[in-house]
Amino acid sequence: MAVLQGSFLSSELGRLTPFTVILPHDTVTNPPSQGFPVLYILPGRTDDCNTWLYRTNIERYAYFKNIAVVIPSGDGSFYANMAGGGRYFSMVTKELPEVVNNMFRVGFTRQHTYIAGAAMGGYGALRCALSYPEQYAGCIALSPIADIEDFVNKEISAGNTGVWRGILGDRMLVPRDMDLNNLVSESHTYSSIQPLIYVACGKRDDLYPSVVRFRDMLDRNKLDFIFEQADAGHEWGFWDVAIQRGLDSVIKN
Repeated sequence: MAVLQGSFLSSELGRLTPFTVILPHDTVTNPPSQGFPVLYILPGRTDDCNTWLYRTNIERYAYFKNIAVVIPSGDGSFYANMAGGGRYFSMVTKELPEVVNNMFRVGFTRQHTYIAGAAMGGYGALRCALSYPEQYAGCIALSPIADIEDFVNKEISAGNTGVWRGILGDRMLVPRDMDLNNLVSESHTYSSIQPLIYVACGKRDDLYPSVVRFRDMLDRNKLDFIFEQADAGHEWGFWDVAIQRGLDSVIKN
């Protein structure tokens, strides 16, 4: 595998933004003519495009799956088109894939495109996959912030208003297209195809109750999903195991 770290000039963010790419090496025999499958991993709130390399064995897992991995930086944006900042949702779902497809030998069709993340990144991955089911074959969400409205209200109550004013605007109201429950309930109204969703969460994680509610919402709406849990908290040790299980669940190669 080759690990490349660089940046590109993002028109959606209005600046250079860093990203990390893990690529199958040129010595891999018989590379697929359509390009390698690609997994986009969205970092968490306090992470950057390098954290997954340091905290997990994602490079080794990518090697065994023979996939490319692309990790942008989320900058605590919750992957929103921010009221007072960059358009991170548009960057991740539209601009970044165009950059990657133009620069690297990766697949650009739906059946070769996957998205993943943990915590804030898990929320972002779910929002991307549910908003654009025609773009992603699978989604891996580890300990995701599954109820964004509840999460925002708790943060505002704790006095963390500056961040959310920058993301949501002065009224600090979560729009419908950022609410995962709304996206799930309306999923079949705008697309006949849906990605396979893998969700995992530790039972000692503060987010666990909201993740279970989200699981039940997926079940009621008959979306194709796999849910797993373990005796774990909000921690990298759990996510390192769960990302392997998620890869085996959604990428069949």
